[in-house]
Amino acid sequence: MKRLLGICALLVLCACDDGDIITVNLDFDKELNRCDNNAESYYVFDLRDDPSESIGVIFPRNADNALLFQNPTPPNEPVIIPINGTTARFIYRTYNRSVDNQELCGLIQASDLVILEDYEAETGSIEVTVTVEDDDQDGVPTIFEGRGEPDENGNYPNAQDTDGDGIPDYLDRDDDGDNVPTRDELNDDDTDTDPNTNPLDTDGDGTPDYLDPDDDGDGVNTISEDEDGNQDPRDDVNPNAENPNLAFYLNAGEPNDFGNPGANPGPNWRDYVRIVTTSFLVKGFDLDIIRGDEYNLGDYVGDPIPQSND
Repeated sequence: MKRLLGICALLVLCACDDGDIITVNLDFDKELNRCDNNAESYYVFDLRDDPSESIGVIFPRNADNALLFQNPTPPNEPVIIPINGTTARFIYRTYNRSVDNQELCGLIQASDLVILEDYEAETGSIEVTVTVEDDDQDGVPTIFEGRGEPDENGNYPNAQDTDGDGIPDYLDRDDDGDNVPTRDELNDDDTDTDPNTNPLDTDGDGTPDYLDPDDDGDGVNTISEDEDGNQDPRDDVNPNAENPNLAFYLNAGEPNDFGNPGANPGPNWRDYVRIVTTSFLVKGFDLDIIRGDEYNLGDYVGDPIPQSND
C-alpha cells in the first residue's frame, strides 16, 4: 500500500511498498545548490550526509529559465514547470556513502559511488518563485523603499525617489543624496532588517537619517558639512570639540556650512549588486514510495549580480 502525505505538515513517513516498511525523511536543510555543467538542463538539488541522500529538480536550460536565477520579471509571480519525466523531473536518491556537490554534478560517476534507491516523480509540477529582498543591498529591504506597483512592462514608474536624482530609492545606495550611504545611516545593533524600527534619527524629528537631508537638525544640510569637500561628510570632525570623533553632520553644536561640494559621482555610489533568491516548491508529486500535495524543496541564493545606474 501507499500512504498519502501532506508534505508541508509532516516530513517523516513510514510507507509500505510490496510489504516492506520504508522510512522516508525529506527534512533537508533547504539550502540548494545548482549544477551548471549541462548545456541542456539545470539541476537544482539538496544534499545531506547522514543518511547520504539527494533530492532535486531538473528542468530545461533556456533563455526564459535563466531569468529564474537573475531577476524577477514580473516579481514574486511563480513560474510553473510541469513534471514530465524527461525534461522536467523531481528525483530522490540514496547512496552508499557521502557525496559532495562536485560528484553529484559530475558527468562521470565515481566507481565507488552506488545509488541505493532511486525514485522519480512521473507527475506534478515545479513552482519557481524569484525574489530580491534588497535590490540595491543598502540595508533597507525593497518592500520598505516605496517601489510601488509595476506597469505592464515590469517597470516601476511611481517608485519613490527621495533625493530626486532620477534613481528610485530601491535602487539608490544614497537615498537622501547627502553623500552618506544609506547603509551607514542605519542602526547596526538592530538586526531585524526593518528600517521602521532600526533607523538612526539623530535629530529626533521623525525622519530617519537615511531619508533626512539634515541629519542633526542644525540648519545646515549634511552634504554641506563636508569641510575638505571630498564628497564624504563622514570624515570631517572638529578635533577640539567635546566629542572629537563626532562628524560635523551628526553634531548639532557644530553648524558649519562649508558649501555644497556636489553629489558623489564615484562608481561606488552608482554601482551595486543584486542578490536573487529562487525558491522551489514541488506540487502534486508521486515518488512511488511517497506522494504529496506539495513539498518545499528550498531556496537557491545566487551569486551577487553587478548592477549600475549609469
